[in-house]
Amino acid sequence: MEKDFEDNQAIKKLKSLAEDIRFCMYTTIEDGKIVSRPMTTLDIDAEGNVWFFTSRHTELVSDARRGDTVTLIYSDPKNNTYLSVSGTASIVESEHRKEELWNLMSKAWFPGGKDDPDLAVLRVTTQEAAYWDSTSSKMVVFFSMLKAVITGTTPDGGDHGKLNLV
Repeated sequence: MEKDFEDNQAIKKLKSLAEDIRFCMYTTIEDGKIVSRPMTTLDIDAEGNVWFFTSRHTELVSDARRGDTVTLIYSDPKNNTYLSVSGTASIVESEHRKEELWNLMSKAWFPGGKDDPDLAVLRVTTQEAAYWDSTSSKMVVFFSMLKAVITGTTPDGGDHGKLNLV
């Protein structure tokens, strides 16, 4: 069933779907090619901004400094939850934000800690998102698909819609 959300409800839905997944594929276009890399989501704030740490020596920083549009793809096949987020990337120079986002796992990538000179804070300002979310078990989804094949109807794939945050 199609369900779209606006503003605060869209942010709430975005957070509820992405927080349980944690990892996304951060997708950009480089030299005319689609490039994706895995990233750990550190926070989704009250405005729907998605926050990451990255190395200052990656293409992500160059892309963000240009204000490029990026897509974040979240996927949880086990729970039939999928999320595609589009927004604009930027680097945020904030010691306070580094402090807020820092966690023990970050030390694996940034051995110098919060003061590591290579550590950059990356924000994706979310513009829109689309989601697919089925709370049904795999067996229910399977029988819905089977019924659709037999009857020539469209299967019930659960909820899907747009999240309009702007």
